[in-house]
Amino acid sequence: MSESGPARSAPYTGVERSTATAWVGWVLLGAIMIVMLGAVHVGTGLVALVRPDVLAGGRADLLLPVTLDALAWVHIVLGVVAVVVGVGLVRGSGWARLFAVFLSGVAALVNFAFVGIYPVWSVTALAMITLVVYAVAVHGSEIAGAYGDT
Repeated sequence: MSESGPARSAPYTGVERSTATAWVGWVLLGAIMIVMLGAVHVGTGLVALVRPDVLAGGRADLLLPVTLDALAWVHIVLGVVAVVVGVGLVRGSGWARLFAVFLSGVAALVNFAFVGIYPVWSVTALAMITLVVYAVAVHGSEIAGAYGDT
């Protein structure tokens, strides 16, 4: 029985050689997590702008003495940047790796400031940040090899 259908007659034109290891999956997971982190930041910022009474807990225990509106805009801006960086990581961009580690550090600081207002979202975001930094810092260079660009 011969498999001479149309799929066998055309040569494979995809990636000829990949130097990527299974750790690329962790980098891609980190990219997805940073996109999710961005979505959490945008959502938190929008909630703080639209319905501040939902998040307005005890303001006396905040780490930084800033208004809820200022924190909301910081969250929205960080969220949009995180989504762009996450897409760059999926595409294997070198600039995205650097920005992902830097952005994760900034996001961690912002979430520490936001912990007094709504701790569940902040702790969730901090866990996501930890995963992103590990995946990108340890195996971020392998993502380009997955696409055959090395």
